[in-house]
Amino acid sequence: MKLTVLCGAIAAMLAVTTATHADTGSLSALVAKKAAIIRNMHDRAAKAIVQVAQDPAFPGYFEATHIGHDHGAQEAKVRIEQISLATQERFHVEEMCLIDATGTEVSRIVANQIAYDLSTEEADNAFFKPSFERKPRSTYIAPLYVSPDAFKWVMAYTTPIEVEGKNAAILHYEHGLDVYQNALNREALPSGTWLVAVDSHGYVVSDSRKTIDVAQRGDSENLADYFDLFELAGLSLTELDAKLGEAGAADLELGGKTLTVAKSSVVDWTIIAVEEH
Repeated sequence: MKLTVLCGAIAAMLAVTTATHADTGSLSALVAKKAAIIRNMHDRAAKAIVQVAQDPAFPGYFEATHIGHDHGAQEAKVRIEQISLATQERFHVEEMCLIDATGTEVSRIVANQIAYDLSTEEADNAFFKPSFERKPRSTYIAPLYVSPDAFKWVMAYTTPIEVEGKNAAILHYEHGLDVYQNALNREALPSGTWLVAVDSHGYVVSDSRKTIDVAQRGDSENLADYFDLFELAGLSLTELDAKLGEAGAADLELGGKTLTVAKSSVVDWTIIAVEEH
C-alpha cells in the first residue's frame, strides 16, 4: 500500500515537472517566433533600402554636381524623387531622404509628397555618423527616435551612397514604431500570457496588454515621457536576465505568484513573454 502511494506521488511529481518544462519550452518558442518576426522586418527593410540605393541616379547626382553639370544633377534629382515616392508607397515608409556628407538634405519625401524645405542640419542626428561609417551595400539600423517629419517614434534604416570609392551620402528611411507593435501583437496570445518588447535603455516600447501611443507629444523626444521602464515584480531587465540565465527561460516565484518567463533578443530589443499560473 505504501509502495503504491509512493509510486503515485512520484508519478505526480514527474507529471508536474514535465508540464512545467513544456510550458517553459512553449513560451521560449513564442518569444523566438516574435523575435523572428521583428528580425524578418529588419532584414526586409535593410535589403530594400540597399537595393534602392543601387540606382545610378544616386551616385550620378553627386558626380554631376562635382563637375558642375547642373542639368545632369537636376535630372538625377528628379529620378531620385521618383524612386523615393515609389519606395514610400511600396514599403509604407513614413519619410525618406538623401543626405550628403555635410548633413544637407538633397531630397526628402514625406507622406507621398516631395518636400522643399530641405534641412542643412542632419549631421546632428544620432544615425548620421554611424551611417557614414558603414560599408557600401550595408545597412545601419538606428535606435528609436522621434521623427521631426512623421511626428512619431520611428525605426530608421540607412545605407551609404558610394562615389569614387568614398561615401558621399546616405539614403535614409523611417518606419513608424506602431508598425512593429502591430506585427508583435497581431495574433492573440494564450490565456494568462502577455508579451512586451523592451529597448536597449530598458523602456517598454510594445505591450500586448495595452496600446502604447507613438505620436509625438509637444516638443518632447525623451523616452521616459512616452514609455515605462520595464519591471517584473520589482525586477529590472538586468535582474531578470540574471534569473533566466543562459537558457533565457525559467519558472520563477515572484510577487507571490508562479510565473513562467522567457526572453529573446533581436537587434537592440528584448522580447519577453510571461505566463501567470
